Amino acid sequence: MGAACDPGRRLCLSFPPEQDAAVRRGREFTRRALAEWHLCAPRSRATPLLAEDVLLVTAELLANACLHGGGPRELVVEHLPGVVGVAVSDASPALPRRRRIEAGQPGGYGLLAVERIAVCWGTTVDASGKTVWAELLTTRPRWC
Repeated sequence: MGAACDPGRRLCLSFPPEQDAAVRRGREFTRRALAEWHLCAPRSRATPLLAEDVLLVTAELLANACLHGGGPRELVVEHLPGVVGVAVSDASPALPRRRRIEAGQPGGYGLLAVERIAVCWGTTVDASGKTVWAELLTTRPRWC
């Protein structure tokens, strides 16, 4: 499936330079991880499908790395009790920022979507670039 950082709970996918189809490759990697962890629940009207939310966040973080970070270096997908974490690293130290959304113009909604879907998200910067991460709940809060 990919290089396992911590078999079963933390899976890593490295991207070579000039990676074509990074978003598609990362989504498929994440889809297989979710299936391996039995987190691809059947569709329900009462709750959104966790897998679709995780895949959307993964695609947005990878697309941003492609568009603004010189391409992704690594994708990490992690399953902890109650949470799925997604992290994408790239070589750019520039922090992500939400673009001003202009009516009738495409783009600018990616980080807004991540912010609304994830329970939390953020950025870690180091000497080799940055990692943008997000965490999604695997279960709904009791009173929602």
